[in-house]
Amino acid sequence: MADGPVRITQPLLDVLEVLLEADGHELHGWAIMKMTKRSGPTIYKILERLAAAKWLSWRWEELSDDASGPRRRFYKLTPHGSTRARSLVAQRSSSSIGRKLRPAFDGFGA
Repeated sequence: MADGPVRITQPLLDVLEVLLEADGHELHGWAIMKMTKRSGPTIYKILERLAAAKWLSWRWEELSDDASGPRRRFYKLTPHGSTRARSLVAQRSSSSIGRKLRPAFDGFGA
């Protein structure tokens, strides 16, 4: 990947919005799934793409010896990823608003 994800999809934008709303805090995959209302395979493929593009960093949860259950992986945007994500989300939000309003205004004006 050059400087980010090649395919820009709505699920990708949903994940970026959730990570941006986290404001630098780490989120685990399950939390991202719940907030985006997207399936695990969809979310984890997106997270892999973002990590490969260096937009995302991750770390494994450290468990105590008496902890039960599997370790979770925590994700957060890198400074570069945060900048690019804000730009991409803003760009896509403004362009989608324009597309939604345009048909309503067809036939009006000059």
